[in-house]
Amino acid sequence: MWRDWVRKWFPTLAYEHVFITYLPNKDRHGNDFDVEPWDTRILRLQARLFRGATSYPSRGSYRTLDAQGRGETGIMVEATRMIVSFVNEGDLTEAALKEITDVLKDFGHKTRQESVAFVVDGEMYYIDMIAGKKKST
Repeated sequence: MWRDWVRKWFPTLAYEHVFITYLPNKDRHGNDFDVEPWDTRILRLQARLFRGATSYPSRGSYRTLDAQGRGETGIMVEATRMIVSFVNEGDLTEAALKEITDVLKDFGHKTRQESVAFVVDGEMYYIDMIAGKKKST
């Protein structure tokens, strides 16, 4: 019943995918940095590629690795920015994914991240910046 009311007043926009990038505000050693320029850069990129994007401040945490990238040494809490786009199938192209991946790699190198990540439809894809490996979870 509520859908009938909503549809009466708001047009329905259907998208096939949800795409999210994650930008923490700390490097792999726990040092803070200004994430705002990166947030703006990727927000604009996703808006251009996917016809819109919204950035959300959030808090996140993950387990940190030892200096050699092996084993758990603790939990790091970060002020993470999430940039969300609702995406049509035709806009989720190899070229778009490559462009976002290139910017995320640049972010990862310049801000000394352990990994960089994005999510498509609930499946996380990340690149281990220490070992340089692509992974999916």
